[in-house]
Amino acid sequence: MRMKPCVSRTQASACILALLTLAATPPMAAWAQVPNPTPPLNARNSIPDFPIRPGTLHVKQLPKHLRHAEGARLPASITSDVDQTACVQDAADLGAVCGYVNVPFDRKHPGQGTIPIYFELYLHSGTGPAESAILANFGGPGGATSDHRFDAFAIFEQNLDVHDLLLIDDRGRGLSGALGVTNCLEVQQGTAPWDQALAHCAAELGDAASRYGTGDIAQDTEAVRAALGYDKVDYFGLSYGGTDVSAYATRFGEHLRSIVLDSPSGAPNLEKFAFEQTRTQADPRIVRLDCLRSPTCSPDHTDPIAELESLILTVRFSPVEGDAYDANGNLTNVRIDEKALLNFVIHNTAGRFTSTGEVLAAAESLRRSDSGPLLRLGAEGPGPFVGGDYGDPTSFSAAAQFATSCVDHDQAWKWSSPVAERKAQYAAAVADLPADYFAPFSRAAATGRLFSWFGRDCLYWQKPTPSSPVAPLQATYPFVPTLVLSGDMDRTVPLEETSQVAALFPGSTFLPVAAAGHGSVFWSDCAAHLAAEFIETLQVGDTSCTHKPQTIWPAVGRFPLLARDARPAQVNPNGSNQIGVAERKVVTVAVATATDALQRIMIGDGNGFGVGLRDGTFQTIFGESSFTTTLTDCAFAADVIVSGTFTLESDNSLVADLVITGPGTAGGTIHVAGFWEAPAPVGNFKVTGKLGGKKVAVLVPEA
Repeated sequence: MRMKPCVSRTQASACILALLTLAATPPMAAWAQVPNPTPPLNARNSIPDFPIRPGTLHVKQLPKHLRHAEGARLPASITSDVDQTACVQDAADLGAVCGYVNVPFDRKHPGQGTIPIYFELYLHSGTGPAESAILANFGGPGGATSDHRFDAFAIFEQNLDVHDLLLIDDRGRGLSGALGVTNCLEVQQGTAPWDQALAHCAAELGDAASRYGTGDIAQDTEAVRAALGYDKVDYFGLSYGGTDVSAYATRFGEHLRSIVLDSPSGAPNLEKFAFEQTRTQADPRIVRLDCLRSPTCSPDHTDPIAELESLILTVRFSPVEGDAYDANGNLTNVRIDEKALLNFVIHNTAGRFTSTGEVLAAAESLRRSDSGPLLRLGAEGPGPFVGGDYGDPTSFSAAAQFATSCVDHDQAWKWSSPVAERKAQYAAAVADLPADYFAPFSRAAATGRLFSWFGRDCLYWQKPTPSSPVAPLQATYPFVPTLVLSGDMDRTVPLEETSQVAALFPGSTFLPVAAAGHGSVFWSDCAAHLAAEFIETLQVGDTSCTHKPQTIWPAVGRFPLLARDARPAQVNPNGSNQIGVAERKVVTVAVATATDALQRIMIGDGNGFGVGLRDGTFQTIFGESSFTTTLTDCAFAADVIVSGTFTLESDNSLVADLVITGPGTAGGTIHVAGFWEAPAPVGNFKVTGKLGGKKVAVLVPEA
């Protein structure tokens, strides 16, 4: 069962900002607090959604000897620079050794104070010295690496017989002096207008605002490595963790045994607008893949890219406006122009591919003058970023996110200029770009505030002094065994960008992973196994599994206004079906009514309430290992009314019992059984029951 995205509608924009900064930890909604194969990532962060990997053993269920390294020993060369401390409970339960290494806060002025860098060390279960330490970094910037201890165990379990596991909270985050605890409260708590909050935070930090860059973090990491006495580390960097790896590798490559990068952002200065261009380049490809992999979508959309480009042109010149309900049942006025379309197509609801899987069907509806599905996508998508309450700063620090990212990236203005002049310089840089730079989207759409947050929100970040760059000038990337993984459905850091990162590392192996999103190890057992195997053997194993999608994402072929517009369900050859084409279309609509509600539940904020596409409501009760939703007069097509219940179990199995009425059907009851977001290949929902007194025995594709 996959985790839920952002914790509230007000935090939707915050989620998108974090997507742009490549953070790697989603929040968890109420129902997701159930036993799962992999524990949730950071439950308090409003940042990207990662699925729970099927088949991964929950760490807390591991045998004690795999969690506690009773025969292992601390590195013999550990130095007096290490201050051991009591571990938080989860770390203690896993047998961690916890501590701090004090490092100079400003290495240009080392006498002006230190900052404690927190680490958690998990010793190998075998006897004798460790072969190396696996240094795992799950990205950010802003999130605490130590919050990912369960994820690290789940991924690298097979390595922990001879390798130690090391987690380090980067400066300004987690237990390494997190920003937002005693300072930058407006940014963390959302108590002031966003621009003002950023400006106040930077002014409050003063010179310190430039001391949280990844160049400084790399030197902190080296100090911890040296203090713990490891000659070699295996560095795993996911998302913005790739930037951390680049910074470390170009300075301390001699201490790297291997590198594994997953969805890496590793070269932020490749071009000033790298994020925007690679994402707009990737978007048509990803929309196409999502549709072609779905037997529900692919028959209705033979040229997805052309359809997307047509929709872009339509809303560019004729924006669509109206009222629509979001995933939490809130009615809101929506205006969809090209910028808004790019917003929710690229930065869909926390990476769940909701808009990717629905945008083509919504475009087809719009061509029939039915704007409802498109407006709903707009209502569910992120709005302009206005800040919000990020919760516990030791879990996620919004100020640290900016203190790192604004320093790391080249900017399209001069830092010495006042804000007004910076804005003019930024506008001039955009105007100098080729007209097709963001194709198929326009420059105007792609350079809005949301998409160029490091080029817009950083306008308000005062950088008083230069910081240590991500990579030194004329940096040399070491020849170290390197594996780079990238999901082909990743739009946070698409493979168009990760391939550029891979090219920086000589001799690296670049592996796209089919149907994986951002952080392929969370979407694919294959990717997780290859990562662990590479560290174990320094060889790339059998990669054939990377071509086989592990998960198929639901993609909608059409949003029928009436049942007659739907595709008919297939007759089950193993059943005794008596209904004809018209009622088989009704069955398709009835099943879609339930799965459409399920999609809203998965992208909502956990309140359990929602509104049907055409009419009706639904309410969800969350249990310990499942949740049950009651539909009340819901309509996916206007002439088919569906009531009843469905239950989704932790293994993604779905069972529904539905009562069907309405002018488009003779009416009756059906029973639906199958899997939602099923493992590939796509199966079918088996539907039985009676409509109009006739037996139903049909099949409806699960995606």
